[in-house]
This record gives sequence, structure tokens and C-alpha cells, in this order.
Amino acid sequence: MKKHKTRMRSMARPRMTPDGFEPGLVIARAATDDLSARFTASSYDAETHTVEAVFSAGSRVARWGAYEELEISALAIDLNRVALGQCRLLDTHKQDSVDSILGIVESARIEGGLLVGRIRFADTDAGRRAEGMVVRGELTGISVGYRVTTWTLASLENEVEVWRAVKWELLEVSLVAVPADPQASIRSTPVETQRVDDPNPTENDDMRRNAAPTAEPSATTTTVPAPETRSAPAPQPAPSVAAPAPTFDLTAERSRVADIMTIGTRANMSNDDIRAAISGGVTADAFRARAFEALAAAADATRSSPGLSVQVTQDETETRVRQFTDALTVRMGGASALRDEEGNVRALDAGARAYLNYSFAEMAAVVIGSRSMLRTSADREDVLRRAMHTTSDFPVIFESTINRVLASRYQQASATYREISVRRNFVDFRPHTQVRVGDFPQLQPVNESGEIKFGTWGESKESISVAPYAIQFAISRRMLIDDNIGAIDQMLGSYGDSVSRFEEGIFYKMKALNGGAGPMLQEGKKPVFDASRENLAAAGGDISADGLSIGRAVIRKQTNQSGAKLNLKPAILLVGADQETNADKALAIITPTKEGDVNPFGGKLRTVVAPLDGDQWELYAEPSAAPVFVWGMLDGYEAPRMRIENPFGVQGVGISLEHDFGCGAIDYRGAYRSPNVAK
Repeated sequence: MKKHKTRMRSMARPRMTPDGFEPGLVIARAATDDLSARFTASSYDAETHTVEAVFSAGSRVARWGAYEELEISALAIDLNRVALGQCRLLDTHKQDSVDSILGIVESARIEGGLLVGRIRFADTDAGRRAEGMVVRGELTGISVGYRVTTWTLASLENEVEVWRAVKWELLEVSLVAVPADPQASIRSTPVETQRVDDPNPTENDDMRRNAAPTAEPSATTTTVPAPETRSAPAPQPAPSVAAPAPTFDLTAERSRVADIMTIGTRANMSNDDIRAAISGGVTADAFRARAFEALAAAADATRSSPGLSVQVTQDETETRVRQFTDALTVRMGGASALRDEEGNVRALDAGARAYLNYSFAEMAAVVIGSRSMLRTSADREDVLRRAMHTTSDFPVIFESTINRVLASRYQQASATYREISVRRNFVDFRPHTQVRVGDFPQLQPVNESGEIKFGTWGESKESISVAPYAIQFAISRRMLIDDNIGAIDQMLGSYGDSVSRFEEGIFYKMKALNGGAGPMLQEGKKPVFDASRENLAAAGGDISADGLSIGRAVIRKQTNQSGAKLNLKPAILLVGADQETNADKALAIITPTKEGDVNPFGGKLRTVVAPLDGDQWELYAEPSAAPVFVWGMLDGYEAPRMRIENPFGVQGVGISLEHDFGCGAIDYRGAYRSPNVAK
């Protein structure tokens, strides 16, 4: 009964990929035990240098602590590379050398539940050598290299998950000594006689290495003469008595190969040197000495080099962090949350798309290198806790993601104050002097001697500063363990709207100073709207053509500090909820039936509804032409930001929301106000 419950928990919330699977991974079905039969190559055609082969039967292979199967069907397998002539026959999956190309896959098809096809050998030394080995029956094993795009959890057998690749792409086919699929081999007899019921359950860790062949050579050899135009190797006589299989210590071989790969990678040795040492049986100690000599030679070459060039590249870890962050951003905030440096929505690349179905815990497991299966809530919590407490990249991924989503939600929130103000960022928290309309020195005539007069900036004394704001909260443990993306997205969306409303409140509180006349300006020691500036109506009233006409004329006639008329054009009508309907009527475009019905303001102003009370209304020129109010943040920030303050604990992850914001008035020339009617 206990075992049954464990299965139900494991299957209750299925993942989309096997635990530990790396998206985009090129997989090769290579194994340590050869269970395939040895056949003579009777399907070989000497004229065309082709042979028929069984590429795969989809047999079960142990991988990632689970079993993997390949679905063999026309819908499951992408054979486009074969059709385009881009599917090569390789030597044991080696892709870094032209000499590793042994031929090409001419065709592939589904036949009797098997993926079969025709191989044509290359007219090269390597191709002819491989052709001769196949002809003589010395080499019959086939292994496929492929990339899985869609998995399905097929079953759970004895507490082990069975994953089936239902969408996969054939990348290459290799001749190997030891195939993982026992039915993958050069075809010679009817398919029915080749089937092996007991699938191979083992696979080595590298998934690209083949153990040394341990099968006994055949007692007889079938020889097919090579064509005259090609020099196929001469057939070798078969021994009368089979030689005993050599003793092979797989554990020791794995250790030797792993040591050589580690030493070679750290010493920055080439892949060819590493592979040569592995295939040549070089011991780890001997290879370590080679690596030391290579490092010494590289150091000498660097010291003797007259000029050094540095090339900065993005390593695998950086790429994976970016892909995880992009995928998690789309999951939490939708496709619109993924933007480039210019703020434009960008597409999710193929590498990041493979991680879209990963949960928080599964991403954390991959980042910290855990390959254990996350069966229970305790497993997921343990992985999340370790990912948050260690020096892994997961806190960076999570913090970057929530900041992207918050920025997207913040930018989507509508803030009316930005319609009547202009943004200018600040380099620090000190007051910053602001440039106003008309402050630029005026052009002066050049006299006959060519003398150019020296101009000075207007004496602007208006300044604004930015202030820091912050609050702490938590993303709950339950949200993370349950992978509740929707709840986190809603929370971040609400914070984006909340910060926008917070800014709106600060701005309109500043604007409402002095009974709605605005803050005091240093110029004239008067508020923004004042009767002496002629931009404050003596008495308020409903929006009318006469009132709008007066306001428009006031803005048009404003002059700069030098006395020159600015001729500013009103563009915005700011009203509160009580005047919104009157504003729509006043700005409606009417098709007149007589001369007096023409609306002079129809289509010339746009309405902005702000949190204003009563029947007050205001006119503004475009802020970019004549800014009256200014707002901004610290330079380099485009939105509020979240910071992980506390690692994963009992209640979840502690977050601080920080924001720097400032606003104020710098001029009066681009605005006109009609106040509330006195009651």
C-alpha cells in the first residue's frame, strides 16, 4: 500500500521532461554491453557502395535515473536532415573532424516498427576502411545521434519512471562497436529474426563513449569484392578458433577517461588531444605530465608574444542563466515581459524555450547540479532551500526574473501625471537644477568684423531632487513549492500598479500645494498658477469654448526671460472625473449644418482624466516643448526593483521592494488653470 501511494505522488504532478535532462542536449545511444547479433552484410551493394541498416527500434535505455524510449513513427521522428542530405554517417559520434565522416544517410523510413535506412559510404580513406569492415562483418553496430523536443511520462515501473521521446530529430548515424539499441545494426536477414526481447538497461555516463568491443570475432567471414574504381581493404582470413574476449575493467576505464577529460579541460588542451589519449590507452598520470608541458609551452608563448589580444565570450553557465531567466520571465509575466535593451518585446530563443515547462524546483535542481528525482514536496523544498543558500546562480536567476516582470507590469500601468510632465533622471539624491523653455541663449547678429557675441543661459533656479522609498514582503514558501506562477505573477502585477499609484499620489499631492496653484517657483517667488502670470482664471466654471479660448491665448502669448514670444500650442486638457463628460462634449468633432455650429477645438486637444476634484480644469502645451512639471528616478533605473534579502526559510523568500522617485515644478509658461467655482 505504501508503494502505491509513492507512485501516486510521483505521477500526480507530472513533469514535462525527465529529471536531469538538459534541453538542447545532443544524445547518442551508446552503451557498455553489446547484445546485438552479428550478421553478414548481405544487404551491401558493391556498385553503389550502399548498405541497408536498422537505425533504431526505440529500445529502452537507462538514463538520468530513469528509462528512456524512442517512439518510432512518422509523426514522432523529424527526418528533414535526411531529406536535405545533411545526415552524415560518422565514426562513433565524432563531429569535430572531417576524417570522422564515413558516409551519408541517403534515405530513412519506418518499417515494421523500426527506423531503417540506406547508407552510402564516402570515397575517402576513412569511408573505404569502414566499408571494408562492414563488408567483412567486422563492424555491424549502429548508434543514432538525436535531439528530443517533446517527452511524455509513459509509466512508472518498480518506482522507476519510463520516459518516451514522442518528438525527436535524427541528427546523425554512427558506426559503433557497441550499440545501446540491440536491434540497431547493419541489415542482413529479415527484420523478424533480428528482434531481441530483453532491452539493454545500461549506458555509460558520457553517453558518447563506447567501451572496447568484447564480442568474439566471427568464425567465418563473408567477402564481397570491391569495385575496380575503389580500393577496399583486402579481406582478412578468419581464425579457426575464436579468441577469448579480453578482460575489461569498466570501472577503472571510466575513472581513467574522467580524469583525462578533467585534466585536459583544465589545461585547455584540444579535443583531439584528449580523445587521442583516451583511445590510445594513456594513463591519467602520463596525461597529467602532457598537460603540464602544454601549460608551460602556452605560458612561454604568451610571454614571447609581442601583442596580446583578449576575446570575451559567453560561457555555458552564462548561457544557461540567460536561458533560465528568459524562460521563467515568460512563464511569470507572459511573452510581453521579455524585452530587449531598448524596451521592445523580443522572441524567446530555442534554448530558452526548452525550459518553459520547468518548475521552480526543477530549475533549481539543474542549476545546483542535483539529478535526484523530485518526487515529494519535501524533495522540492530541499532543492529550493539548497539553491537559495548556496553560491549557485539560482538567486540571481530568480531576482532577475522578478525584476523583469515587475518592470514590465510597472511600464504597462497607466500614470496620468506622465502625460503633463517630462522625465529627467538624476545622478544622485542631491537637488538638481533644471533647464526650462527659453533658458537657451538667443542668437545675436554677427558684426562686420565677424565678432560673435557671447550668450549666457537663463538664470534658472528651479531644482528637484529624488528620494528613496522601500518596503519588505515575502514570496511564500507555498507559492514556490506549488510552483504557483499565476499567484506570483498577480502579486508582481499588483506591485507594478501599486508603485504607479504611489507615484501618482506623490505627484498630485505636490501639484495640489497652495490650494491647487502648485508649488512655489524661485522665479517670481510665486506658485505655478498665479493671476499675476495671467495663467490662473479669476473665476472657475464649466468647460466652454470661451474659457478654452482664453486659456489658449494665454499660453500662446507667454514669453521667455528675454521677452521673446514662445507661441506655444496647447495640446492637453486635464480634467477630473466630474468634468470628463463636459470635456468630451467640448472637444467633440461636429459636422456643422450652419456656420455657428463649428467647434473650434474639435480634435485639437486630447483629454487626460486625473485625480482632480470638482469642476477645475487645466490646459497644457506638450511637455516636451514647454515642461511645467518634471519627474524622474536615479540614472540607470527604469522601474522599481526587488532584491532578495533573506534566503529560503520557513515562510518563503524575503524580498525588499526599492524605488527612487522625485517630482516638482520648474516653470509656468506651458500651463493655464481654471479653478473650482467658489461655493
